[in-house]
Amino acid sequence: MPRAKETFDDASETTRQKIKAAALSLFARKGLSVTIDEIAKKAGLSKEQLSGHYKSKEELIAELIQQAVVISGKSIKEIAERDSSAAVKIKQITAMMCEMLSNNYIGIDYFMFIIQVSMSDYKIPETGLFTADMPNPIESLTRIIYQGQAEGSAVNGDPMQLAAVYWSAIQGLCCFAITGIPLSPDPEILSRIILKN
Repeated sequence: MPRAKETFDDASETTRQKIKAAALSLFARKGLSVTIDEIAKKAGLSKEQLSGHYKSKEELIAELIQQAVVISGKSIKEIAERDSSAAVKIKQITAMMCEMLSNNYIGIDYFMFIIQVSMSDYKIPETGLFTADMPNPIESLTRIIYQGQAEGSAVNGDPMQLAAVYWSAIQGLCCFAITGIPLSPDPEILSRIILKN
């Protein structure tokens, strides 16, 4: 009997993953107005099957937001907290972003999904999307830029504005990638937004 429960749990988790992948792709491209019917169709399920896993579209959105925050915030936070120069950290973040743009379409979907959430009238919790434990990537990058300016490796200017310009460039590249335009960005070009050399 325990083996049957494990098999059921595995199948249930596989179905949930299919639903999340379908929803993420649709939300990233069409915004949060996507319907449960559209998500079910893309996942190859009936509306009733989908409803057996998620009671509402809002519940699905909330779970995707949590995953997106963890994925985006955790990676950048780990790099920001390393004991290395700001130039090295910026190059690591840039290499990670270029890898995502070249090979990781789910990463692009998460990036675009968070943008869609931010631009929608979706009720974000009072705590916001990010927390002290999982900071906004713009805030993490801002701290790295402060460090780089103190070390002399980062360009002059307001660190928060430089971080915003950097992430806006990534956002623009994600928009190209999501429309099917092949991109293979040069990490050196992106790094030059922040670094002197």
